[in-house]
Amino acid sequence: MILTAFIDRLKSQPKDNDSVLDLYDPEDVFYAVEPLTLLICPMAGDSSGRSAQHIATRLSGRLGLKIQVLDRALTSAKADTFLPSSLSMAAELGAGWLKRHKADLLIWGDTTKTGGWRLRFMSKSVAVQPGASTWTAMDRLEVPALFPDTYSDVVFACALAIADLETGAQYQARRALLDPLMTAVRNLADGDRSGTVAEGATALSAYGAILLLQGAASGDVKTLEKAVSLSQATLIMGQDAFPPHEEAIIGARIADAMSIIGDLKPGTKLPTKTVDYYRTAVSMIDRGEFPDYWAALNVRLGLALHGLALADEDISLLQQASDAMTDATRVWTLTEHPVRWADIQNSLGGLLLTMGKLSQAPDLFDKAINIFLSIASVWTRTKAPLVWATTLANLGAALKEKGDAQGSRAILSKAADAFRQAGEVFTELNMERYVAIVDAEVEAIESQLAASTA
Repeated sequence: MILTAFIDRLKSQPKDNDSVLDLYDPEDVFYAVEPLTLLICPMAGDSSGRSAQHIATRLSGRLGLKIQVLDRALTSAKADTFLPSSLSMAAELGAGWLKRHKADLLIWGDTTKTGGWRLRFMSKSVAVQPGASTWTAMDRLEVPALFPDTYSDVVFACALAIADLETGAQYQARRALLDPLMTAVRNLADGDRSGTVAEGATALSAYGAILLLQGAASGDVKTLEKAVSLSQATLIMGQDAFPPHEEAIIGARIADAMSIIGDLKPGTKLPTKTVDYYRTAVSMIDRGEFPDYWAALNVRLGLALHGLALADEDISLLQQASDAMTDATRVWTLTEHPVRWADIQNSLGGLLLTMGKLSQAPDLFDKAINIFLSIASVWTRTKAPLVWATTLANLGAALKEKGDAQGSRAILSKAADAFRQAGEVFTELNMERYVAIVDAEVEAIESQLAASTA
């Protein structure tokens, strides 16, 4: 088994040592975690001066939420937040506000030409790059000014969806709070309604994004399939409502959902479609304006191409995957983004393993081994235990492939030792799922070695 992109899968999971909470009682769940602190600032261009307080009133009294209303807008009324430069400046200022107020989320925005409000949601993880922008601050929801209560659940759901979560309890709390909101979100997005095209399209986009979040957390294929169909409908319905970078976001969500469905339902034709959606999304993003998102999409494209290469046993796709991931390292360098660089190098090593198996070229295993050793030398067990353990697991996979190819008991023993060392750290981090994975690898190698001496 090749542990390709192992670290990405780990990052998407809550901590296994967190207590198990009752998902069916939101009140009990959220008393077990700290509430999210939400900042709300007035909409730029709001002549009534009531926007921030109105939003706060609509969200007040909800479990798991602490609200603070600010007295000034994040941007000026003249700022065009569809321009990457304006969005970048807003993100930089908003990140400062979040830090100063020790808050988790910020709702900001401006007024639309039709007099409505364009809400945008920002979390603490927003990446600030001078002169460039960031995709995490782009998600928007257009609503009527002084919107009725029917919109309240949708606004709250969007805020929950973009929140940064670190523990299993927080993941469970979000799931517990999102579930009762979904009926209202569905009714607003799917039902007959008046309003602008942008209001309808952004509501539908938000619904699709939240379904993707829920489907990814639960592994429910039907939820993921609905997320795909709704996001596809959003692109058709929205037409001119979305600028290219927002269309790319929606397209990437479709690919994300398809990728998960493909993992849950092997043997489908989804890997090809997933690659196509990622390719299109990459082509719609300007590297200079959105460097982080451009890099992230290239990594996702590379992983999708790797999956397709495995399914089709097509070596040419592996070279394309390598090219996409290498492109990402032009933004996520070792100096400026060392953890992300390590993620990509791990994935590139996994590509070499697959290429070595398909091409019957064992020298590629040595190249993969050298990559993993290089990562481990930069990110030591003491400095970054999770990165180190992930790399050692990948090193074990590479040594196993080389040992099998050469029939070498010594190399296979080294592979088992690498898996054991990775398992020690996963055990320390209480990541039982991944302890089980590496333990199974050790057991398989030991059985193979015992059989060879019988």
